[in-house]
Amino acid sequence: MKNRISVMIRVLCLVLAVLLLGGAAACQKAPVQTGEVDQELTVEELDIRGSILFTVDNSDATDEMMAGVNAVATAFMQDFPNVRVHVEGASRTTFANRISSGDIGDVFWCDENDVCNYHFNHHALMPLDSYLKPLNIDMGDVYTGALECGKYDGRLYMVPRNIGLATLMYNADILKAEGIDFDNSIATDWETFKEYCRQVTQISQDGVVEQAGFSIRLWWDVIWQMFFRAYGGEWVDQKNHRITITDSAEVMRGIQEMYDGVMEGWLFPLGQTFSGNMAHKFSKIPNSDDNFTRVAFLDCVSFTYLDAYGKMYDQADVEWDFCPFPAFENHTVSAGATGYVVFNRTANPNAAAALALYFLTDHGQRAYHSQLGGDVPLLRSLAEDDFWKDKSSQWADKNYAAFVSYTDNTRPATVIVQCPFEVRDILSNEKMTALWNNILSGKVDLQTGFEKMQQQANEKWSLIAN
Repeated sequence: MKNRISVMIRVLCLVLAVLLLGGAAACQKAPVQTGEVDQELTVEELDIRGSILFTVDNSDATDEMMAGVNAVATAFMQDFPNVRVHVEGASRTTFANRISSGDIGDVFWCDENDVCNYHFNHHALMPLDSYLKPLNIDMGDVYTGALECGKYDGRLYMVPRNIGLATLMYNADILKAEGIDFDNSIATDWETFKEYCRQVTQISQDGVVEQAGFSIRLWWDVIWQMFFRAYGGEWVDQKNHRITITDSAEVMRGIQEMYDGVMEGWLFPLGQTFSGNMAHKFSKIPNSDDNFTRVAFLDCVSFTYLDAYGKMYDQADVEWDFCPFPAFENHTVSAGATGYVVFNRTANPNAAAALALYFLTDHGQRAYHSQLGGDVPLLRSLAEDDFWKDKSSQWADKNYAAFVSYTDNTRPATVIVQCPFEVRDILSNEKMTALWNNILSGKVDLQTGFEKMQQQANEKWSLIAN
């Protein structure tokens, strides 16, 4: 009897050991994929096949956006019949943990900040540039401003799904009332634009701005970078690992333009906290996105603002349209993008890379944006097509060309792709807002305020570099 029990115990221990070993093996991550492929291979020779999990951020996704992703998956499987794509929605707040546990999708959603985090902190992304030639991606057709948003150390990690080009919306009624014949087909030069803004600005005898020319977020990296580069200066020296804001007379000239516009009253600094005389000066202008009834030009930045802003204008019975951001002496246009990356522990690197890069193809862009019913495509060859524009007849005559204008002048909209994230934090929107609040309230002068910011950023970068 004891022998039988002993045998049974040994058998049970053996079974348990096998189960534990099997479980441990199941929890092990797949090997890290380098993303390197022979540049002489053709699409057929890549042997694109297998099952792919496609993880999409659904924390604020609309039904149309999810429909767009599903449409891309369907079109991709038609072009690559040996691949099965399974689309799942998940909150981006879960992605970091899922990367650590190894169960994130083979392809998953990112923005520029996420790409930086997942690449440098999690070491989780597979570079994709080696696949461009074998997959026949026409890089000359892709807007470079969007591609730069997903590059680090010269390599492509995030494939953009669209491009967000800095643009403006404007109140045509205000311009007409002042007799301004405005041409929205071009980027108005900055000096002319300033005169328009001054012309429409109305200031009462006691110094209150009752109507302003231009409402912008001074603190937003999308906006301030265009001013910082306006006269040929650069705020960052990536080669020598330095922030060069106050080192550059040209950068400081751009900052001075922002400050002077606010002091003159024609430029309303949206999102700033006012006190004292400044609070009195702008007491009639709503410090919110719906201030367009008292402001001629409003920073729109992204096509995604169309629905919300357009409805606000319409409800106020205001005639409106889009126009390109004004052109400084050094004409640059901020461009941002979100997109998709490949988990570097995918078991099917070829299929995963092909799915992510499918967003850089005609079929992929049409499938995605036709479903969205409005977002800017990445390809120059699609700029004139109507499928991505708003389909409602009431806005059919709007100037959608503004969202694909001056794409050769694009520069990255976000700081994170140009300096380490520790330095980015010192130049964050929150820190820039606080700095402008202090400057506009008279607590610190322009030069001293930005000198301190530059010094802090360079001290941090020096520690990182060393």
